[in-house]
Amino acid sequence: MASSFSLYFLLLVLVANIFYFQTSLCDDAADQALIMGICRQVQDSTFCLNTLRQNIPTHPYTPTVVTQVAISQSLQHATNNRIFIETSKASSKDKDIQNLFAICDSGYGFLITELQSATQSLPKRDFNALENSLSKCPKFVNDCQSAFGDKTTPELLDRSRKQLDLVLMANIAEGLIPK
Repeated sequence: MASSFSLYFLLLVLVANIFYFQTSLCDDAADQALIMGICRQVQDSTFCLNTLRQNIPTHPYTPTVVTQVAISQSLQHATNNRIFIETSKASSKDKDIQNLFAICDSGYGFLITELQSATQSLPKRDFNALENSLSKCPKFVNDCQSAFGDKTTPELLDRSRKQLDLVLMANIAEGLIPK
């Protein structure tokens, strides 16, 4: 009797493990499909994938979690970019370049404000305010890129591209949240 119970228990554990493994594979496949769908829509899909995978600690990935991570990463990058812009503006001797950096500084100030607003709207599930804030963000990044035009530096161009991808990731993920 003890051996049949042990066999039954072992079989039960085996079935439970198989079920868990299959469920985990489905979650992982759905997670990958979610982030791949988002990352295909931005300029640098590798940057997008790496950002999401490094900053979402556990499964399952949901549009809300992806939106939250994209907003927080965007805010962090925007803050770092604004510091870079302010430092570059202060160290430039060319008045025209200083004026271009002033345009970027202003734009990044607005970007940070909108991202902070989005950060507050998401937990409240205030999707109108969230969408309103996020929809403005690409303009501020593009304004900086446009202001510099062909006078941009490789570092500013790289920073702008990553920033634009982050705000696009937040916009795309927000659009996937069930409302």
